[in-house]
Amino acid sequence: MKKMICFMFLIRLFSFLGVSAAAQDNREIALVIKVVGSVEIKSVEDKWRPVKVGQRLNSGDFLRTGEEALVAIVFTDDKSMIKIRSSSQFQLEGERRKEGITKRLLITVGQVWIKIFPRGSGFRMVTPSGVAAVRGTEFYAYVADLGRTTIFGIEGEVELYNYQGKVSVTEGKMGEIKRDEAPTISDAVTVNRWAEDDDTSQSLEIEFMDDQGKLKTFKLRYEEGK
Repeated sequence: MKKMICFMFLIRLFSFLGVSAAAQDNREIALVIKVVGSVEIKSVEDKWRPVKVGQRLNSGDFLRTGEEALVAIVFTDDKSMIKIRSSSQFQLEGERRKEGITKRLLITVGQVWIKIFPRGSGFRMVTPSGVAAVRGTEFYAYVADLGRTTIFGIEGEVELYNYQGKVSVTEGKMGEIKRDEAPTISDAVTVNRWAEDDDTSQSLEIEFMDDQGKLKTFKLRYEEGK
């Protein structure tokens, strides 16, 4: 019930904001829906500055999270969502096509939860040790300082690969990949599902600019069904 209400909220939100492929700058690919702690953004020719809830993200934007921080991002074409935890560094890339946005998350270090819907144009997460390609998948990923990447499959399938080989990570499996080594797969013993503890869907307040350049606020609160 909680997930359904959250999904319906996103549909209502994007309809309210008038976010459409025709009306947007082609570089705009995502929207920030939650910020906890220190989260900063930097475009190619800009300085680091704080991220705000309701901020629209362009292809090529760099983001980083501080200690005890979290940022939740939703893509504007199919409502696929990413949540990134503290001490992470990443870049968003996307290209608008007829079938939707082709999405890429380039992450050098950090922890991320990813939910990609199957009707979209696909998604790739690129790390220093390899690539995770998905379509219609939910998973957690951990990228260590030396590029060591660990994937925990929650739903669907993740293809984890580099020049040394590839494995398919499905529900209940753990894939691991290191630089210059073939990826491996094993049973996932325990998974810290930290994204489920996030209260994003309890209350949201989105600030945005309307067509006349005026600052507006969209608020939504609801109670989880029993």
